[in-house]
Amino acid sequence: MGGSRGTVTALVEANPSFREVATALGGQQLGRPWWESFSDRALTKLVRQALGNNLELQAVAARISQADAMLRQAGGRLFPQVDGSGSYAVRWTDGDSSQDKRATSTNLGALLDWEMDLWGRLRSAREADRLERDASISDWLGARLLLSASVAETYFEILEQNRQLLLLEKQIENNQTLLDLTELRFGQAQSSIVDVLQQREQLAATKTRVPTIEGRLQQLTYALDVLLGLPPGNGPTLSGKELELPPASLRTVGVPANLLQKRPDLVASAQRVAAIDHEVAEAIADRLPRLTLGGSVSGTGGPGLDTIITNAVASVAAPIFDAGIRKAEVRRRQAALKEALSSYSNNYLSAVRDVETALVLERKQAERIDLLNQQLDTAKKLLRETRHRWGQGLTDYLPVLNAVVTVQGLEREVITSHRELLSSRVALHRAIGGPIDSEHQH
Repeated sequence: MGGSRGTVTALVEANPSFREVATALGGQQLGRPWWESFSDRALTKLVRQALGNNLELQAVAARISQADAMLRQAGGRLFPQVDGSGSYAVRWTDGDSSQDKRATSTNLGALLDWEMDLWGRLRSAREADRLERDASISDWLGARLLLSASVAETYFEILEQNRQLLLLEKQIENNQTLLDLTELRFGQAQSSIVDVLQQREQLAATKTRVPTIEGRLQQLTYALDVLLGLPPGNGPTLSGKELELPPASLRTVGVPANLLQKRPDLVASAQRVAAIDHEVAEAIADRLPRLTLGGSVSGTGGPGLDTIITNAVASVAAPIFDAGIRKAEVRRRQAALKEALSSYSNNYLSAVRDVETALVLERKQAERIDLLNQQLDTAKKLLRETRHRWGQGLTDYLPVLNAVVTVQGLEREVITSHRELLSSRVALHRAIGGPIDSEHQH
């Protein structure tokens, strides 16, 4: 999510009718967009493009219009309903005279109907619809969060696959050099045909990785295009630049409490709990008597309004016997409220779990990268030593081959680990509800 001002602007741009609806976001302090913490201009551009063009996000935004219309309907029921009617009639009658007789009549009227909301039934219904409207806004914010996270994860994996291709090109070149060297030594009777075949197999194994990565890269590119609201194959081309490490790690102090205020899905869940609570109040009030005021004014005559008739009425309607229908409706809504409360509590626990899990995974992934780098350094030293001994004829080629396989595998694993660390940070942003407050950083 972005800052509150930018998010409100985005809501209005999604549909001009949201201008009044967007005020529901005015009190939220959402901070700077979370993806800007990566300091990656290409990522920022992609996320902004997706937020502006993604079709699924536009569909979620359309639900706000529907909810807002229902809110307006519920609010309108609190006011008098006035219907007007009018008619003009012409009647001809045949008589004995040489000229037909013609008569005209005019009728104009207005009918008033107004239910007095004595027990708050209509007000409860309006408040429930308002909360549902606000929950649909939270759904839209949640969809923006999930979309931006999906764009970031896809973007980082594309960078990873590009880096893997560049690394494979280098590894294939190195393997080809080793193959040439083993063939040269074989020709000089300094090594066996087994050494040559082993290196040929290693070169072929490295080459077989290329189609798999190229296929995955194309798949990710198509997925990103759709996230951007574009036909597959029409999106931007991304380079194979280095995967930068995410910003400094975080601590957990204060994070769970903030979930109530920041995670859109939890906010929406809380709003729907409150909406159902008002629906319970509406159902209870429906069991009480209703007072309705009515009246009408009509004028008839022809061709003018010769007669004015005014009528006023007050009526009371109270349920006497309905076979327990209204009582059952109260119980149904109370059960729905209990269900919503349990679901909300479970969602909150799941959200806390998501945050704690993301923090642990990010911390452990950073530790793993450090260990991988140490292992890679040792493996490179071993490769240099085994090649030196092999070149002096002190050992066969198998230790060199094993060292090559280990080094190249670790090089590929380091790239993947860097991407996984970035994905862990994206998962943390998604779990925390978007931007991370500065007091959580150290």
